Amino acid sequence: MVHGAMLGLGTLVLGVTVCAVYYPAARGPFVFDDFGTIVDNPSIRRLWPLVGDGHGPLNPAEPTAVSARPLVSLSLAVNYHFGGHDPFGYRLVHLGVHLLSALLLWAIVARTLRQDHFQGRFDRVAEPLSFAAALVWALHPVNTESVVYVTQRTELMMGFFYLATLYAGIRYWATPRPAARATCVVLATLACLAGMLCKEMMASAPLMVLLYERTFVAGSFRRALSRSWPLYLGLAPAWVPLVVLNVGGTRTPEAGFGLGVAAHAWWFTQAKVLFLYLKLAVWPWPLVIHYEIPYLETVAEAWPWLLAAGLLAVGTLVLLWRRWAAGFVGAWFLAVLSPTLVIPLVHQTAAERRMYVPLAALVPFLLVGAYVLQRQAWRSIVRRAGREPTGPGPTVVFSVATIALAVGFGYLSSRRLAAYRDELSLWQDAVVHQPHDPTVQINLGTQLAEAGRLEEAIPHFEEAVRLAPDSRRAHYNLARALEQSARPQHAIEHYRASVRLRPDDAASHYNLARLLEGAGKTRQAIDHYRQAIAAQPDFAVAHTNLAVLLLSAGHTQEAIAHFETALREQKGPFDYMNLAMAYSLANRADDAIAMAEKALELARAQGDTSLARRIEAALAYFRAQRAAS
Repeated sequence: MVHGAMLGLGTLVLGVTVCAVYYPAARGPFVFDDFGTIVDNPSIRRLWPLVGDGHGPLNPAEPTAVSARPLVSLSLAVNYHFGGHDPFGYRLVHLGVHLLSALLLWAIVARTLRQDHFQGRFDRVAEPLSFAAALVWALHPVNTESVVYVTQRTELMMGFFYLATLYAGIRYWATPRPAARATCVVLATLACLAGMLCKEMMASAPLMVLLYERTFVAGSFRRALSRSWPLYLGLAPAWVPLVVLNVGGTRTPEAGFGLGVAAHAWWFTQAKVLFLYLKLAVWPWPLVIHYEIPYLETVAEAWPWLLAAGLLAVGTLVLLWRRWAAGFVGAWFLAVLSPTLVIPLVHQTAAERRMYVPLAALVPFLLVGAYVLQRQAWRSIVRRAGREPTGPGPTVVFSVATIALAVGFGYLSSRRLAAYRDELSLWQDAVVHQPHDPTVQINLGTQLAEAGRLEEAIPHFEEAVRLAPDSRRAHYNLARALEQSARPQHAIEHYRASVRLRPDDAASHYNLARLLEGAGKTRQAIDHYRQAIAAQPDFAVAHTNLAVLLLSAGHTQEAIAHFETALREQKGPFDYMNLAMAYSLANRADDAIAMAEKALELARAQGDTSLARRIEAALAYFRAQRAAS
């Protein structure tokens, strides 16, 4: 176990190094999904009521990244309560959770290396080895996304509770005192339950606790269950809320079967993704915010990866059966990733954040394995020289190598975090490594367009259309950029493609109608305004524009109906005056006067004297119209 002095010093070193790497990025802006999760999420803007008819932290207003993850949603609400939309406070929480997870990993690895399973081989070096594992894991570049990308608090909190569950189990097996064991059961149960309320990847935690005991402590499933049944009795019910939230509640958007990705294509592709994750664990560069891995549709395309994944699974089972540490690590890696390996997540074929917990097993295993190999090589060299292998030589060499690795990982993480200084930088970095990813091209184009750099944005949208001709989003964004660049005819072409790909998209129909109206194609414009309204009945501006065209075409009564609908959705001076003019054309002077009076009242309240004078003139006309009738 870690002694007090070393615990204090190690905690200080971990804290300083983690802050040195991550603190410079703490003041960066929100990026990507953060806007839906935090900035535009009304559910986190109050702490009470937690659940009710309205929107609260535990019942999001719309499906977001924290749907079915109520504990994360509540934590974001607490952040919002104290800091509003300042990203700094959110990221300080992330730094704290990440550091606590590193400390838990340190304790877990130290206690594992001291288990009787290893027959004392690591007793003298358990603390430095476990601290090295925690340090390297904390600085591993693959973890940067989970720590700095605020939406990935789901991964960060789940990872903390995953490790806490296992640590409580290890303490349970180590203590003979009934009271202490009962406390460990309660803590393990609470940690497991909390993790289930953070993210679905927590589902494997009870199983991994059992596999740990069977591998390192008890020696068999039967003995593990017979001696630790109170622990497993406490862990098992944690699955209940996970099932309830994901079966009966609002699940994470774009996750599940039947969303455009064939199940077999997802499974084939994930066989390849597994080895991308393993590669990133060992060689974590390049890293990108979004990975585009083409789907493997057939066995002919996928068989090398399926064969490799099959061998990995079989090898893991064999090693696990023999109670080798490598078997447990392989099982941990596959079990934690299993939800995303099995259930399709549209547009998220691979993601670095999913490796946050798997790395917690891979990094210690690789470091301890490297230490063992290096120690054996050292002994072999010394014995060839005719001497006995004594002294701290292997530990010194390993320590130097570990420090060099930690420094290297810290440098790479700092470079990676520099991309998070703003969203434009993030996508500019991504396009260097993923130029064939339409999502990257679209998002980079969007950021350039929002920065007013339309001429730079358009080629990225055009490339996205070339890469994904069936992408409505690509066509729509290109159309918007072309329209803003005063190229309406080209914009019309891509708006037409957008509505063809998604006939129920109100925004595409509306924008296409506007451009057709400007081109003098009134009938086509009317048709698309109608389709926009059919897709979104409360689309006030579409009702207004349609009513204007209908009025000019002589369809006064139908125009009045649309003006009235628009007025129910938005009540401004112009909305009242539009309806007043329509009433006047229908010889309903009294109704026209009533609408004009309300418009005049609003204009005066807003202090718009110029508009008020124009309304007064129209009002005089309506009154004269009434007098003449």
